[in-house]
Amino acid sequence: MNDWGPTLAGIVAGNAYFQIGESGVPTSANCSYLSPVSTDYAALAAGAILAYQGSKLNSPWVSFIGAAIASIHVRQFAAHKVTK
Repeated sequence: MNDWGPTLAGIVAGNAYFQIGESGVPTSANCSYLSPVSTDYAALAAGAILAYQGSKLNSPWVSFIGAAIASIHVRQFAAHKVTK
């Protein structure tokens, strides 16, 4: 599968999911549920592997889910770990 559509759709969906989730949390809230940075690294790696394997195995859903996972954790890392 050489089509980037599922991967790009997964990135868009992951970003939308993150944005919707963040909009429901007040800025003054103590979000102690946030995962450690190692979780974001592991999820980014796992998501990238899934997206790659989905393209190799011609499985658009695997590519979509992998890209969504990766993009959610990139956004979480950028929003909550870099600014600290």
